[in-house]
Amino acid sequence: MEISARPLPAAWRCRKAFTLVELLVAAALFSLILAILLGVVSQASTLTRHAGDRISSFQSARAAFDQITAKLSQATLNTYWDYDNPARPTRYLRMSELHFLIGKAGTNGLPGSAGTGQCVFFQVPLGISALPEGGDLRELLNAGGFFVQYGPVDVLPSPPFPSQPAKYRYQLKQALQVSEDLSVYADREGTHWVGDLAQQAVAVSENVVHLSLWPRLPEGEDAAGSTLTDDFTYDSREGAGLTNQPRTAHQMPPVVQVTMVALDEKSAARVCVGATPPEAIQAAFDGLFALSEQEQYERDLGVLETRLAAAGLHVRIFSARVAVRESKML
Repeated sequence: MEISARPLPAAWRCRKAFTLVELLVAAALFSLILAILLGVVSQASTLTRHAGDRISSFQSARAAFDQITAKLSQATLNTYWDYDNPARPTRYLRMSELHFLIGKAGTNGLPGSAGTGQCVFFQVPLGISALPEGGDLRELLNAGGFFVQYGPVDVLPSPPFPSQPAKYRYQLKQALQVSEDLSVYADREGTHWVGDLAQQAVAVSENVVHLSLWPRLPEGEDAAGSTLTDDFTYDSREGAGLTNQPRTAHQMPPVVQVTMVALDEKSAARVCVGATPPEAIQAAFDGLFALSEQEQYERDLGVLETRLAAAGLHVRIFSARVAVRESKML
C-alpha cells in the first residue's frame, strides 16, 4: 500500500514564528502587568512602613502611659488623726506631712506648658535611694510627678558632621526624687517642694501633647465624675486647716482617670518647627477639657478627634481609670 504525503496548507507552511505585532502586543501586556504588580508592591511596602513608623512612634508613649498608671496606683499620703491644736485641743483632724496635687500645667507656678492638660505630684514607696545600702529598703518614700513640656530636644551631633538645627517637640517628663532629698517634709503647707522636684525631671516620651488627670470617685458612686472636682484639679492640702475639713483634706482620690494624647513622629515633625508651640495643636484643644463632667468629657474627645483629623494629624489616645490603692476616702 503506497502512502503519499500531502503538502501542508500554504498558511501553515508560512507560520514558523511570532509576528512583530504579536511580540509588541505581548511586550506591552507584560509591561502593563509588571507595572501593576510593582505599584501594588510599592503601595503595600509604603503602608507597611507607615504602619511600622506609627507603631514605633507610639511605643514609647505606651510605655510612659504604663509608668504613669503604675506609679499613681501606688501613691500614698500616710494619713493619720491628731488634735487640731496640741496646746488647746478641741477635736481630731486628719493630718499628713505628704501631699497629693493635680494642677493645670504651666499655671500658678506649676511646671509644664500651658494648654497641655494637668500635671501631677505625689509620694510613692519606690525604695529609690542615693545610698547603696538604701537600695534594699523597698518601702522608702520617693516623690514623683509627671507633666508635658514643649521645648527643644537635645540632638547629639555625629562627628565629623556639623551640629544639627534645634529640634522642638512636646515631651512627657517624669520627675523622681530620692528618699534622702525629700523636701515635702520641709514644706508642709505650700507647693515649693514641687518646684524642687520638677528640676529633676527627665523626658520619658516625645510627642505627648496632652495629659489629662481626672480625680474622681468610683463610677458607681459618681457617674458624672464631678463630685471631687469640676475642673480636673485636686489638692490634698486645700482646706486641711479648717475645723470642718473638706472631704478631700489629706485624702487621695479613690480613682484617677488618666488620658494621654500622643502624635506620631511624622505629624510632629510637620507642625513642631519652632520655639513656639504649634498653632495646629493649640487650636485643636482650644475650649476643650475645661469641665470635668462625663458627658462633656466624651463630647470634647469627639471634637478633638475631628479637629486633629481635619488638620491631617495622626494621634493615639490612651485612657484608663487608675484605682489608687492607698486611698482611704469614704
